[in-house]
Amino acid sequence: MDQRLDGSPAFAPPADDGHTVARTVAVDRLRRRSAGNWTAGALAVVLLGTGASLAGCSVTEPAAAPAPAGPSTSVAPSPELVEAPVRGSLADDQDFLAAMADAPWTDPDAPEPEPGTERVVYAADVPGGHRWAVVVARHEGRWFWTWFTGPRGAEPAEMTYAAGWIPLGPRERLALMDVSATTGPLVVLGEPGLEAEYSPSLDRAPSEELVRDFDPLPMVDGVPLGVVPIPVTLGSGEVQITSSEEQQQPLLTFPGESPSWPAYPTRPVDSGLFTPCLERLGLTEEFEYGLRSDEAGRPPMSSAEEAALEHQIAACLRTG
Repeated sequence: MDQRLDGSPAFAPPADDGHTVARTVAVDRLRRRSAGNWTAGALAVVLLGTGASLAGCSVTEPAAAPAPAGPSTSVAPSPELVEAPVRGSLADDQDFLAAMADAPWTDPDAPEPEPGTERVVYAADVPGGHRWAVVVARHEGRWFWTWFTGPRGAEPAEMTYAAGWIPLGPRERLALMDVSATTGPLVVLGEPGLEAEYSPSLDRAPSEELVRDFDPLPMVDGVPLGVVPIPVTLGSGEVQITSSEEQQQPLLTFPGESPSWPAYPTRPVDSGLFTPCLERLGLTEEFEYGLRSDEAGRPPMSSAEEAALEHQIAACLRTG
C-alpha cells in the first residue's frame, strides 16, 4: 500500500508559503496517532503546501516518490474489487451502470481513464436518502477508483463526483461513509464474501483504560452496510475486516466534513497571532511538519479527548 501514491503529481508537496501550515495541525496529529492509515499522510502533505480543506480520509504514510518516469507500458493485475461482480441495490440496472461507467471524472487532476476499462463496482440507494456509485478504471497500467453521489433515485446526470481517482491496490478494500449528520451510512467494498465491523471512537473506560468497541456491519446486497455513528474527529473511526486474517484496514473515506468537527480557518493566518495561544496548549511551531505538540510526556488520549484538544487548536488558529 505504500506505493499507491507513486506517480501521482497532485500529492507532491508544493513550496510552503508560510500561511497554510495552520491547517495541518489536526492532520499531523492524526498522521502520528494512526500511522497505519493512508489518507492522513497524503492529506498532511497536500495541506502543508495548499491549505486544502480537511475533507476526510484515513491513510498509510506514503513512501518517498520516485523520479518521474514515462508512461507505463505494463498492466498491473486487476484488483479483487475490480474482478468482483457489481454489488448494490442497482446492480441489475444496466442502463444506470452503463451511464455511470461513462461519467466524467470531473476533478481537474484526475487521470484520463483508458477507454473501455471503466466499470461500476457498486451502485445503490443507501440509507439517509443517498444514491452512491463507485467506478473503477485503468490509467497507464494502474487501476484507480472514484465515487459519485446523489440524492436517492438520482439519474446518472444528477450524480456528482465526491472523491477518488485514488490508485487501487490488488487487495484494496474501501469504506465509504456519509458524515453530514450524527449518524450515516457506511459501506465496505472488497472481495466477495467480505465481512466487516466498525468502531466510531477510542474510549476511556471507568478503569481509565483506553478501549475500542466494534459492532458488525449487516450484509446488504452483497456488501457490509450499516447506519453508524460518525467519528468524533477525522481519524477516530476504524473499520476492521473480520472475514480475513489480512491486517490491511480499509480506506475510510468521507465526501466532506462533519459540522461537529473542528472548524479550521479557510483564509491565510498570521502565526504571530495564534502561536501564543497554541503554546498555552503545549504546542510548538515546527514548520517542517506543521504545528505539532511535544507529546513525549502526554498520556494517550481517547477520541473524545483528542476532539476536545483539536477544537481548542482550531479556536487558536481562528485568532490568527
